[in-house]
Amino acid sequence: MYLADYHMHSKYSFDGHEDICDLCEEAIRKGLQEIAITDHYDMFQDKKYRRRLDVDQLYTDITKAKELYAGRLIVRAGIEVGQPQASKEEYKDFLEKTNLDFIIGSVHNLEDTLDVGEYDFSKIEMSQLYGRYLDALIELATHYEFDVIGHITYPMRYAYGQLGIYPNMNLYREHIESLYKIVIKRGKGIEVNASGFFQAIGRSMPDLDLVKFYKACGGEIITVGCDGHYLKHIGCAVKQGLEVVKEAGFEYITTFEQRKPVFKKI
Repeated sequence: MYLADYHMHSKYSFDGHEDICDLCEEAIRKGLQEIAITDHYDMFQDKKYRRRLDVDQLYTDITKAKELYAGRLIVRAGIEVGQPQASKEEYKDFLEKTNLDFIIGSVHNLEDTLDVGEYDFSKIEMSQLYGRYLDALIELATHYEFDVIGHITYPMRYAYGQLGIYPNMNLYREHIESLYKIVIKRGKGIEVNASGFFQAIGRSMPDLDLVKFYKACGGEIITVGCDGHYLKHIGCAVKQGLEVVKEAGFEYITTFEQRKPVFKKI
């Protein structure tokens, strides 16, 4: 079984805490063969994010880690870009200046700096919110650079955490199918975000049923990541994520080098 954690955050991310070498050491300790460091670069209409992320030092440290751990751990230079449609020129500038192996395209915010995770879900009509969320993912998938779409059921993590209720995802089937078709047509993929296995929601994002649906739609490119912000979460649910991928009918997971997909046998 090929163990790769393709979603994690270092101290350079606004919500991260760990040195890059410590992430690498923890990955080796847990038997991982490959990691992608994917710190946040979120776009906002009302301010620039670059002031919160030391891009130059981040990728300098990743380059050093690639060399230091060669032969023991494959280290990829990634990013998790959030809602790039909010600041097209900033994202274009970032891509032109940065040499990346891997991009997770995510949506965290629908209204400027208010993260979806900060909503009071007791006061929200979930069908309307998730419809808007999927519209934002579709816009990202249609017009912007990415390799996989991240945690497509992101709002559900927080809704479940607050209310203990997981919605009927069949209500959004057509909307999700539209997203999948765009992703597949562009030769891109989705991630199985395994962080839900160590959170209240207790399942991956997306869950097994939606990963099966992605496969049925013709999806091939799929990564697994634990979305860790602390050492204890690095690689901790990779095997559970791989089981979801395998049960959905995939024989391979995807890794990336210089934005090119590489398929590894599960």
